[in-house]
Amino acid sequence: MPRGRHSELECFVLGLVWQLGGCSAYDVRRTMGDSPSSQWSASTGAIYPLMRRLQRQGLVTMKQEKTGQRARRVYTITTTGRRVLRQWVGPPLAPEAISVAHDPLRSRARFLGVLSPEERDAWVRAATSALAEIMARVRAWEQKYGPRDEFQRLVSRNGELETQARQAWLNEMAERLKHC
Repeated sequence: MPRGRHSELECFVLGLVWQLGGCSAYDVRRTMGDSPSSQWSASTGAIYPLMRRLQRQGLVTMKQEKTGQRARRVYTITTTGRRVLRQWVGPPLAPEAISVAHDPLRSRARFLGVLSPEERDAWVRAATSALAEIMARVRAWEQKYGPRDEFQRLVSRNGELETQARQAWLNEMAERLKHC
């Protein structure tokens, strides 16, 4: 990646470090892992190397804190990291920030014609059920973490509205597929 250009994941994690205040890579992993979004991997193999990379780039600092028998690495965002975060948040917004969101469900729906009518019906029922679970996770996230500020409330609301829109799309699909 060219110098000065940071990935969406790097900037998102920078934002979490800023938002959480002093936090460990584990705190970042847990926050991402609890999220109802599956956009990024919160695996150890993704987050720990990323935190070290952000530190090498001077975007976060790390200090060791002794907690019990283990040392905890606590990361905080630097002035440079905050500048990178502000540039990423915008304005101006990068074109990829405002495009139609990637949706694996929509990608699969494109090819529903390969399934029999019964399989398509089962697909819609399964997707509807899965979206109900996602909505429950969105609401559980809100309950567990509670909005720290109005911005988090708005982000949680986006998750609800997006899930509701996907559900409405599936309902429309179910009606239309009755005539196929």
